[in-house]
Amino acid sequence: MFAIRTMRSQRQVGERAAQVIDRVIFDMGVDRLVQGSFALDRHLRPHFSSAPVMPGRDGVAVALAQLAECTVLSAVAKRDPDPAVLRLHTAAVVDGLLREFRARSPRFRALPIAQADQRIAERSAPDSK
Repeated sequence: MFAIRTMRSQRQVGERAAQVIDRVIFDMGVDRLVQGSFALDRHLRPHFSSAPVMPGRDGVAVALAQLAECTVLSAVAKRDPDPAVLRLHTAAVVDGLLREFRARSPRFRALPIAQADQRIAERSAPDSK
């Protein structure tokens, strides 16, 4: 019941980061997101902090202000704060975050891109024409 969930693929980490980013944007705003940091804990779970985070013994931390994707997100939010428009840019921010996790964490790089059952499901899904 209280088992610690370890991320099993880079895709899972990205999906969870996208959920967190979406929640932060709509609860606290884009400016607060960009001022914050994302960290990976020793179970490779992404965590957001609205303050700068120092990487721990087993983790890695990324200040979101360093990401070019966050600069673009901030500019877009100032021009058009429509939630649908902001969600389009969330994927780019996640890509930038995962790029930094890959560069800084050997444990993250060791994760498969996607789980084996995710790849099988993608291949067996019928093509929509």
